[in-house]
Amino acid sequence: MKLPIFLGALLLSASPAVADDYLYLRCKASVDLVNTNSATSKITEDRTIDDIAILKVDFKMKTILDSRSEGPLNVSIQDKMLSIPQRIDNKELKLDDIGKIKLTPPYTLSGRGTAIYKSKNQTSTYSYEGPCKEIDASVFEEALKESEI
Repeated sequence: MKLPIFLGALLLSASPAVADDYLYLRCKASVDLVNTNSATSKITEDRTIDDIAILKVDFKMKTILDSRSEGPLNVSIQDKMLSIPQRIDNKELKLDDIGKIKLTPPYTLSGRGTAIYKSKNQTSTYSYEGPCKEIDASVFEEALKESEI
């Protein structure tokens, strides 16, 4: 008799991240951005930008997709924290970014990174953080359609 009560308690206490295959989020982040001329090390821009990301987390495939991006990124999950590492190194761009999303309400997004735009002699360093709210899948699908236009 105790086993069904225990299982019921586990199911009721599971966060959406554990209970479902997908989690859809709308994250409003404040991004602190500093651009520097790579050749002179002179700061060319220092500002804060507000950004809104509409995200789909696929727990089964361990990916995340921003409605504005070309494709999903691989993620790892540990201790109810989703980590989103991004590393690019090609002839135009070198990017090193690590983002994190707390997978229990209240959801939060945070991260930091560096981007080197090789042909522009520009380096951008940035950090971001902000709250996320769970949204319906239809909101993500609509944002995805709008970004394709």
